[in-house]
Amino acid sequence: MIIYESQDVVAIATLKTSNRKTGNMIQIWILDPNVNPVELVKSGKDAETICKGCPFASGNGCYVNVGQAPLSVWKAYKRGAYKRLHPKDYDTVFSGRSVRFGAYGNPSNIPISIVKAIASACDGWTGYFHDWKEMTAEKARAYGQYFMASTETEDSRRLADSLGMRYFHVSPNKPSDAIECLSDTKGIACADCKLCSGLSKSRIKSVWINPHGSKKKKAISASLA
Repeated sequence: MIIYESQDVVAIATLKTSNRKTGNMIQIWILDPNVNPVELVKSGKDAETICKGCPFASGNGCYVNVGQAPLSVWKAYKRGAYKRLHPKDYDTVFSGRSVRFGAYGNPSNIPISIVKAIASACDGWTGYFHDWKEMTAEKARAYGQYFMASTETEDSRRLADSLGMRYFHVSPNKPSDAIECLSDTKGIACADCKLCSGLSKSRIKSVWINPHGSKKKKAISASLA
């Protein structure tokens, strides 16, 4: 289902997943409507658009294999397989379900009004955005209410902390004031955990995870840069 569409971005919600780490969450994919994700990564333009602000973009450490699920979702979109989901139907679709904002791409590409409406309708969510450093403080705080500020370097982590945002830190070095991802330590699925939901969980510490995936070495290098 298409929840948002513009000239530059399309956000698509898929209702089923086999992702054991996240569990049974509705997955929201943020894609370029004109260029498939494989070509976008090859060109490096993903770092300027849907993955803006992420040092792991363009094949530099991102754990997402864009040739698998993101490409399949994009192809289905181009075939016209997804209908537009209207806000009046949010309760029907999202009620009782957990939502993963950004199975791929920055969910901050979705208007904040839509984010708020989905968050109000669903039974919890997770989300991470990399472009918070390039936003006004007011806009970063608005999205930070719902999403974790993605950080990789110690400088970016400290900046997010100084701005009062909860962060999700991807680095081989664990910050002393963060808790380790419960999927890694306890095997708890994101659908059951839902700690990565920004300032809506303001009393809970920020979250840290070790780089993982096939491009782990590149991610470590980027986090230590």
